[in-house]
Amino acid sequence: MRVERREGETVEQLIRRFNKGVVAERITKTYREKMHFVSKSEQRKEKRRRAERNRRKKLAKAASLGM
Repeated sequence: MRVERREGETVEQLIRRFNKGVVAERITKTYREKMHFVSKSEQRKEKRRRAERNRRKKLAKAASLGM
């Protein structure tokens, strides 16, 4: 990630813009995921767990809105 300093931009603004770019490009998330080896089967299990969790969240949200 590279950020060029703009005319009249403070260091704080530059750092904030850099951090927004890092978050937008998911650099830290990707880095953390690649720190340890995760087998394909574990990736599939995690994907299923997340899908189930998201499904339950949506059901709970729909049920609370319906009340």
